Amino acid sequence: MRKYAALTLVALLALSLAMFVMSCAKKAEETPAATQETTTPPAETSTMPESTMADTSMGH
Repeated sequence: MRKYAALTLVALLALSLAMFVMSCAKKAEETPAATQETTTPPAETSTMPESTMADTSMGH
């Protein structure tokens, strides 16, 4: 009986480890696509409006 319990525990451990590895691999594939989409908007919004530039130049 102990032998079957030990085998069951080992099988459950192996199954949970396999599921964890599969979910991490799936997240790793999705991450580059998400980062490419999110990197584009900050580049567009990084330009400063002309009014802000004029305010800083008047201070001199």
